[in-house]
Amino acid sequence: MNGHVKAKIIIILFGIFFLVPQHAFADSQTLAVSPTNVQLKLDRGKVSQGSFNIINQGTGTYSFNVYATPYSVKGEDYTPDYVPIAGATNISNWFKFSLKNSTASEGQSIEVDYTVTVPSDVLDGGYYAVAFGETNNPKAALGVTINERVGMLFFIQVGDNVVKKGSIASFTSKFLQYPPLTSTIRVMNNGSTYFQANYQYTVKDIFGGTKLSLTAQRVILPQTIRKLDLPWKNSPSIGLFKVSGNVNFLGQDHFTGTKYVLVMSRPIRIISIIVTAVLVILFIVTTFISKKNKRRNKYSKRK
Repeated sequence: MNGHVKAKIIIILFGIFFLVPQHAFADSQTLAVSPTNVQLKLDRGKVSQGSFNIINQGTGTYSFNVYATPYSVKGEDYTPDYVPIAGATNISNWFKFSLKNSTASEGQSIEVDYTVTVPSDVLDGGYYAVAFGETNNPKAALGVTINERVGMLFFIQVGDNVVKKGSIASFTSKFLQYPPLTSTIRVMNNGSTYFQANYQYTVKDIFGGTKLSLTAQRVILPQTIRKLDLPWKNSPSIGLFKVSGNVNFLGQDHFTGTKYVLVMSRPIRIISIIVTAVLVILFIVTTFISKKNKRRNKYSKRK
């Protein structure tokens, strides 16, 4: 290898090192929390204790803070909101943690103990918070500083003087759909505290064979409607199916009913339109020829 070639290789390597963003060489910050949520029923003035784990699933060692914020949602998609609501109880003041900050090495799990103290002067009802673990060393991506954080949700019912009431607001699934086949269940909570909804969603072919069966759990907050989108990710490009669901909450089953859905991909729709157009044209042409032949035969007989 001559000196000229060596010089080119050194220049290329030098350029790669400085052109690749620095965060590509930096440690990857990825936190996880376990468990992800807890549901508590407490009386006024009572204390609950427990623990959760902050897990470093990234590479390298980095520190993190632990703190609590209120939790609420916006819209039927349940966009989370951690800002205290004006005039409402700031539930983050109920929390104390065994540590406010710590350092986790790669793969390490740090246990955090918590204490929840319910004030003696709050009203019965539902209260919601999230305990966060947030990195202290922000990572940069495309010039934007990003703090990695994960949270454990707390759903707390205080006292027994609460209203528990809910219903299925709607179940929709369009008859003609592009894949993936998708249905939507909207669950309404018009009570004063949260409840857990356990739902089952089934897709069957027209012969009764089960093609998809989904089961999951979701928490529904009071005075909200939660939209549950149910996609069949691997649905075929064409087919006729029956979809149905059942949602259990507050000790009762709520059947959604059954709907028929015809799935057709865009290429198949185009082919179907072309075939239909050709058949219509053939029908028109053959009808025209048939009528013409009848008139000709009729004219021939007259002669």
